[in-house]
Amino acid sequence: MRESDSFPEGRVLFSRLAKHVRLRQLQLLLALQQCCSIAKAAAHLDMSQSAATQALAELERVLDLRLFERHSRGIRPTQAGQALIDAVRSVMNQLEDVSETLAAIRMGASAALRLGSIPAAAHAILAQLLAQFYALRPQVHVDVQESEGPRLLSLLISGGLDAVFCRRPALLPESFVFEPLLRDEAVVVAAGTHPLAVRQAVPLAALGDARWVLPTSNIAVRDIFEHTVLARLPQAQWFPVSTVSLPVLEGLLGHPRAVALVPRSIVPGLAHDRPAGGIRILDMAVDRAALALADLGVMHAREPAPPLLQDLLKLWRAAHPLG
Repeated sequence: MRESDSFPEGRVLFSRLAKHVRLRQLQLLLALQQCCSIAKAAAHLDMSQSAATQALAELERVLDLRLFERHSRGIRPTQAGQALIDAVRSVMNQLEDVSETLAAIRMGASAALRLGSIPAAAHAILAQLLAQFYALRPQVHVDVQESEGPRLLSLLISGGLDAVFCRRPALLPESFVFEPLLRDEAVVVAAGTHPLAVRQAVPLAALGDARWVLPTSNIAVRDIFEHTVLARLPQAQWFPVSTVSLPVLEGLLGHPRAVALVPRSIVPGLAHDRPAGGIRILDMAVDRAALALADLGVMHAREPAPPLLQDLLKLWRAAHPLG
């Protein structure tokens, strides 16, 4: 009986990968995609070109699939090769993350905690919370990944993180809980030199000639910009960039007439000590309800929450009761 008669094709290929594929071959896949050349990929990994060619051939033989094809500028992944590369990149990223944790344990860390955070929560919650936590638990290694919510939630659900500090997701899996920690709202910010920085009750119409720094399209404050600002300022202008990077935001706010709609929670992360008054929150005459954002909080598995995470959250609840 053939192997494929007993098992679905996917299990057959997985069995071959587990038995025959080496980590070095997976590193080679990533290098080949990046370099588009066997010779350059081999040099990058300190391999001979013949060894790299043989390693790729062995991998293709194990899978009975062609993973790369030649073209005028070198080589590129086939559809099968790209699918495998995407998975390998995720595996390698996780191995790099766990390597950091293992290194910390080797150097004396007593335990480890893996956290994810969106930028707003990193500035408004984790920055001060971890400082308090380390005063009590200096031997704990905490690995923090800052990224966009969807990517972090995917890592949490797959077991790659212990908790994610974020806004409440639209769909909350039954086996997970979300605890609100901090209320938030959108605010308009500008450089301290902006003509409206010292005015009170600024009407939105006064920003008709402003140039906006847009938040990325998949975060909550972007929805407020589109439904509140653009609804009243349909001719609004903006920079040809969208970002959640605070250094990029600060740089663009240095341009004349530049403003941005951001969560109030990230404002402490902006440079208030820069020349000419730093970054200011404009006093806008806008309905506060229109600027409301979902609470920032923490999402983790319903049971059991890691004891270290429970200790971390106790510190926040004691100092910041959410009434």
